[in-house]
Amino acid sequence: MTAGTDPAPVAAVVINPVKPAATRAVRQALGDALDAVGYRTVWLETSARETGSVQARLAVAAGAGLVIAAGGDGTVRSVAAGLAGTGVDMGVMPLGTANLAARNLGLPLRRHAELARIAAAGRPTPTDLVWVRTEPPEHTGPLAAVDVPGHGSPTNCTAGPAGSDGDERLEPPEGWARPSLGDEHACMVVAGIGFDAGLVASTRPALKERLSWGAYGLAALENLGRRRMSLVLGVQGGTMAAVARTAAAVASAGGPGGTGPVVDVVPEAAAVSPRSPRTERLTARTLLLANGGRLPAGITLLPDARLDDGLLDVAAIDTLHGLWGWASLARQVLPPRPASYSDGRAAQVVLRRGRMVTVLLDLPTAVEIDGDLVAPTRGVRARVQPGALRVRCPA
Repeated sequence: MTAGTDPAPVAAVVINPVKPAATRAVRQALGDALDAVGYRTVWLETSARETGSVQARLAVAAGAGLVIAAGGDGTVRSVAAGLAGTGVDMGVMPLGTANLAARNLGLPLRRHAELARIAAAGRPTPTDLVWVRTEPPEHTGPLAAVDVPGHGSPTNCTAGPAGSDGDERLEPPEGWARPSLGDEHACMVVAGIGFDAGLVASTRPALKERLSWGAYGLAALENLGRRRMSLVLGVQGGTMAAVARTAAAVASAGGPGGTGPVVDVVPEAAAVSPRSPRTERLTARTLLLANGGRLPAGITLLPDARLDDGLLDVAAIDTLHGLWGWASLARQVLPPRPASYSDGRAAQVVLRRGRMVTVLLDLPTAVEIDGDLVAPTRGVRARVQPGALRVRCPA
């Protein structure tokens, strides 16, 4: 190096070595792209215990100006946790199956040379990060003490034993996911409760290798009979929108004792006080807390969800009447068009949006966060950190 010449900037690649796609060719593509724009590359491998956040923080402390997450969604969200609020650019080399983060960032999947160029020299884009905290099943603190206006205290949400209704069988061989930092889990795209978590737990690794995201479709069939959850939802700091049966339809089903969801239907875009959350009692097969709405197979489940709007999009999805209900839901969400929800008796979707969401569940239920399973819980709190990341995206 010539005297007086500035040293080359450092790029750290945090890579999951067990991913089948983490081949020598992929590593070479990343190394060549980084070398072409003048970076000196440092390689940091993840492990079962250290999944990326520690490596990312070490890279920042060592002066790296770019940290690239090379792996599946678990690696991406873990690296994101380590980079949140640092101002250091983040790149993404998706090597997983679902690759939810890459899909929602608009990255070209499986085109590794192009992905490497974007990670090395793409446009830094402010990106939100969601932080999710779950409570032990026996928790009786603030999350449990939720009053539902017009419905009284949720005393009928009685806790059952941990893992009731079979959720204890969902535990993956490697164990439940540990918090990313402190007592919170970082989430790039979506946290799912109920059916969504069961789907993740039932997806067999061997089938994922053979069928890619198609393995999730087979797992979905295994979970069509999962129980409906009773829950209390609180949304704070945003707007409210509901897609559900009207009050007249609820009354025709027998009111709160009927078979459909119990919801307070509110006007579209009604303002919500940033100080006081709006709470309501719902019944759902699955509850999604989403930062982005794109899923595999070309499904756009929440068309308005964006990674840069500072808001969480919430969807409580319910089906009735067995396969008829699931078929009704499929007609509303499957490609080629983005999901478009309509009122119906067989499938109902309640949509909400806000900066902080709290959930109280009737029974301990497993949660999935970007494809990683979290132990069954009765309480979930999610908050958005707007613009927490600077992710390199296509120009």
